[in-house]
Amino acid sequence: MELQETRSVVERCFRGEAASCECACPFHLEIRAILKKMARGRWPAAYRDLSQALLFPAVVGALCPQPCRERCQRVTRGDEPLAMAALERACAAFNAAAPAEGFQIPPKSQRVAVVGAGPAGLACALVLARKKYGVTVFDSAPGWGGHLRDHPEFPLFEADFRKQFAAQSVDFRFAAAAEAAELEGFDAVYVATGDGGEDFGLRAGWDPADFTTEKPGWFLGGGVCGMPLMESIAAAQQLSQLIEAYLMTGRAALIVASDSAKCEGHMMDHPGVPSAPLVAPADPTAGYTKDEAKAEAARCMQCVCDRCFAQCEMMAQYNKTPEQLAAAISGDSHTTPPFSNCTATRQTYSCNLCGACARVCPEGVDLGELFRMSREDRWKQGKWVPGLFDYWLRALDLNDGEAFYAESGQHEYLFFPGCQLSAILPEQVMRSLAFLRSKADVGVVLGCCGAPAVWAGDLDRRQRNLGKLRTAWEEMGRPTVVAACATCADMLRRRIDGVTVVSLYEKLAEWNAPTAELPFAEAALFDPCSAQADPEMHSAVLALAEKSGCRTEELSDGGSCCGYGGLIRLANQELYGKVAAKRSAESEKPYIVYCANCLEVFRREGKTAEHVLAAVFGGETALPSLREKRRNALALKARIMEEAEGKVPDTEARPWDAGEYVFPPEVLAGMEEKLISEDDIREDIWRAEREQSYFVDETGLRTACLQREVLTFWADYRRTGEERYEIAGAYCHRMHLGGGADT
Repeated sequence: MELQETRSVVERCFRGEAASCECACPFHLEIRAILKKMARGRWPAAYRDLSQALLFPAVVGALCPQPCRERCQRVTRGDEPLAMAALERACAAFNAAAPAEGFQIPPKSQRVAVVGAGPAGLACALVLARKKYGVTVFDSAPGWGGHLRDHPEFPLFEADFRKQFAAQSVDFRFAAAAEAAELEGFDAVYVATGDGGEDFGLRAGWDPADFTTEKPGWFLGGGVCGMPLMESIAAAQQLSQLIEAYLMTGRAALIVASDSAKCEGHMMDHPGVPSAPLVAPADPTAGYTKDEAKAEAARCMQCVCDRCFAQCEMMAQYNKTPEQLAAAISGDSHTTPPFSNCTATRQTYSCNLCGACARVCPEGVDLGELFRMSREDRWKQGKWVPGLFDYWLRALDLNDGEAFYAESGQHEYLFFPGCQLSAILPEQVMRSLAFLRSKADVGVVLGCCGAPAVWAGDLDRRQRNLGKLRTAWEEMGRPTVVAACATCADMLRRRIDGVTVVSLYEKLAEWNAPTAELPFAEAALFDPCSAQADPEMHSAVLALAEKSGCRTEELSDGGSCCGYGGLIRLANQELYGKVAAKRSAESEKPYIVYCANCLEVFRREGKTAEHVLAAVFGGETALPSLREKRRNALALKARIMEEAEGKVPDTEARPWDAGEYVFPPEVLAGMEEKLISEDDIREDIWRAEREQSYFVDETGLRTACLQREVLTFWADYRRTGEERYEIAGAYCHRMHLGGGADT
């Protein structure tokens, strides 16, 4: 993927841009950083920043109209905006005795004339002098200041001018009108003679974009061009770059493009931020004391959009901005070094793909789209990590193959319980189907919606799965699909054109389903992330729960992933555990869920949870093992097929299903955690015994190895009788051996 392609996903993200107040500031002052220093009492550091950006802090602090206050986001909390000018004045006063800062750089040979010693001319002269250009300032007045000489606070302003120029070498020529002939001897000229001042005939050809005139090397700006005072001073930084570019190249062009044109200053809500009223100085005439100024500066909310970071544990863990992610994922897609370094591999497979980032982002940026693109691109290039998804993809193959069932004939409705509900709560599926059929003409399809393939980026399996589902739906007459799983509903809507999907819970509520007593009187409703865009499903589930007599509250942050989404469990076990634990702790009350994956995650975390179907048909308590899930799926198919067709499917017996395999509880728990099924270990041992291909140590402990397409499974066991084996340990990895094991 090219960088342009990945950046297109995040182009609306404004994290990292200047704050709204900074965008409104003519100087584009880094207000947040300066206020943070003020709030910490770091007055010298804050003043250095102010003097570098504002050039004349006392002048700006006294005369700036403060457009920043009109864009201060404190107002979103009902407070007054920050008193920025008062803080600038206070900071300047606290540093009145501090010497001006000089810069130890070599002097330059070029000479620049500045005509006009008003604020605009002085600002340009100061910036150029700091860069060590030879600067001469002409003014017909007896001193500097221009129109500010008549201002009642001019003594303060003059002290500011004197202080800022104290460390610079500038030739000031006051009470001397500049003559055009004399100015011709300079390498560049800036005319800033103020409102109504002499423009040397340059005004007609003035370009406001770069301050150039028709006369090469002559620049025009400030009040003589109608520029406001603050904009005239602020222009000095850009103007100095233009003059410097002209002196180096003979052409006035910005060496570094300015970002000011892209500064939008997005306003945001700030929920949860407490109100903080304006801090008024006890003595308005004297201004802020240091403590008062610190308190006022501390009201700054340091506005930055970090909602995706605050919402998503994965984003917080990796701490990469969306722009950085786009660059890293694009870099990973290249096939040759040094452009491909796979820096984002682990993060790519750590995303739950839940859409929470898009939900909380003010611009709706879906970072999951980046990771979906990356996963598919890695799969296409053979750079994916199949071991992270092997268990789920083999389960998908089972549900698309041996456990798949599509009832014949055409029907008004198609019940699609989904693979996980069928594997975990098969009795609930049977009861749901029976109830639906008592109300309408309902056919059934047992299978998987394809989520594992979509999440893994496996396009081949994704297409095979989609083809199978679409064919079954069309052969049933394109009925309305009744989905029991929010993920299935979302996947089917996205992947099958023309399909209508309703949730099982809407139909149960609409058709007045029975009720059953839950094992708790109060609960919290946990919404799966895939139900974010399905309020009807949510409302129906809530109604069913409350109908059962359970007082049910809604979580404040409903729709956050339980941790299962995106199949991150093996890619980032630490993050998976953190997410699952955090979601489990969002309420002290038991959870009612309507996703089988959520049910499994929470129960494995020790959280009391029931599927909402327990409020209708009664609950099932124990979670099945991985092996039992497979058997449940196949048994459910047999029951439904026999009910619908009067026959059962042909099932080929597997020799390793016979015999006695003893799994101690701690071994089985470790296998379940690593997603190693008993079936894999049974087959491993059966083949090793049949082929006499295993390792054995001096204690009689045998070690067998089973290599599948993706993973290699190992079992430590002892043979304790005829066809009886006690398993001591099991593990798997992605390495393949070059040859078989010898006895």
